[in-house]
Amino acid sequence: MEQKIVEFSDGEFVVRSYHCSVQKSAFSKTSDGYIQVTNKRVIYANSNKSGGTSNLLVSEVPLEDVGSINSFIGRSLNGLGLILFTILLTMIAMISGDILPEFMTHWLFGFFLMLPFIVVWLMEKKVLSQDLFDRILSNLELEKNKHRSIGSPNETLRRVFKVVFLIGLVLLVASFMNSYEVSRSLGTFKFAVPLLVFGYVYVAVIGFQDEFGLSVSARSSSGSGLTIRSNSFQAMIGKKGWAASGRIIPTADAFTVAKELGALVMDLQQAGDLTAGKWSESNPQTPSRTRMDR
Repeated sequence: MEQKIVEFSDGEFVVRSYHCSVQKSAFSKTSDGYIQVTNKRVIYANSNKSGGTSNLLVSEVPLEDVGSINSFIGRSLNGLGLILFTILLTMIAMISGDILPEFMTHWLFGFFLMLPFIVVWLMEKKVLSQDLFDRILSNLELEKNKHRSIGSPNETLRRVFKVVFLIGLVLLVASFMNSYEVSRSLGTFKFAVPLLVFGYVYVAVIGFQDEFGLSVSARSSSGSGLTIRSNSFQAMIGKKGWAASGRIIPTADAFTVAKELGALVMDLQQAGDLTAGKWSESNPQTPSRTRMDR
C-alpha cells in the first residue's frame, strides 16, 4: 500500500509515486524529494532539518490544470563558483610563499599532498585497476600472498583526499610562482598560469555536478505550476520560480519521471480513473520509496 506524503481528499488515491531527487546543502541534512501523481493532483514534497528546525515544502498542481512538462537531467557548471574558486586560490598561492616555511612551498611537498587524490581519480577513470596494481607488484618481485588489493574509498575519505589535493595544488603553484627563473622568463604573465591551472582543475575535478530539474506549468492563468530546480548560478539568471538551496541530485527514478510523467498525466486527463489501474500495476512501488520521514 502507498504511503501518503500529504493528506488526500475524498476519493483520491495514489496512481504513481517517485523518489526523484536528493537535495544536498552545506547547512542542512540531505533530504529526499518525492513526486506523487494521484487521480486528482501532481504533488512534489521535500522535507529536511536545518539548524534544529524542520522544513517541509509541498507544491502541487490539479491534474486537470497540468499543461506542459519540462524536465532536465544532466551535468552543469557553476560559473560563479568557477570564478570565485580560481581567484581565491590564486590569491592564496601568491601570499603563501611569504607566510609558510620554505619546505612547505617546495613543489615536491605539494606533489605528495596531491598524490592520494590523483590515485583515486585514476581509479575512477579506469586508468588504474587491480590488474595493473598486481602487475606493478609482480615486477617488484613481491610475494603473491603479500599483494594488497585496491578499492575505491568511501565518500568521506574521498572528500578528505580532495581537500588535501587542493592544498597541495596551491603549494605547487606557489612554488612555481616564487621561482626566480619563472619570474624572469614570464614576467607579469606568470599570474595567468595559476588562473589557468585552477580553472582547469575546477572544471575537471569539481565544477560539473549532476542536477535534476522539473517544471510543470498550469493551464489556467491563476495557477502557479510546479518547479523543481537548484539555486545554482544558472537558476538565478533563469526564469522566475522557486529554487532549492544547494544541489538537487537526480536518483534512478528521475529518469523514469522524465520519460513517463507526460504520458501518465495525459492518460489520467483523458480517461480518468479507468487508466489508473494500468499505471499502478505496470510499476508497483514499495511503501518505503515514498516515506517522507525515513
